[in-house]
Amino acid sequence: MKKKILMLAIAVIMAQAAVTSCGWNVGQGDVRDRNIGNATVTYLDTIPNVEYVGLGDSHDLEDGNFQAVVIFYVVDSAENKMERNARVTTNSDGSEILSWEDLDTHILRDAKQKITEKMEEKGINLDGSLIDALINLKKHTR
Repeated sequence: MKKKILMLAIAVIMAQAAVTSCGWNVGQGDVRDRNIGNATVTYLDTIPNVEYVGLGDSHDLEDGNFQAVVIFYVVDSAENKMERNARVTTNSDGSEILSWEDLDTHILRDAKQKITEKMEEKGINLDGSLIDALINLKKHTR
């Protein structure tokens, strides 16, 4: 009797594992996260030196769309890998990216502008790659 119960329990566990691995009984959030990951990888593949990391904060919007923070790495001209974040809005199932907002761009653009202005006041002409290196150096010293 114990052997039959044990065999039945093993059979149920194996059946559940088979059903789960086929994608059945997967929650909506799991499918949506996988869809957003695939859509993000497709989007990021069009940009050189970028690597997808994963999803951060995510939530449903009132209009039925979905919004998440995507975490990715960008490799600069000096081969430094920097973590970046973007706010991504997708359709309800996450299969299509509707908008992409790089959250770090505004901060970096303002910092570059301030550095450029200060250096120009002193008669020093900087190109963008040197400014990027200075910003990275400042980030690492914090």
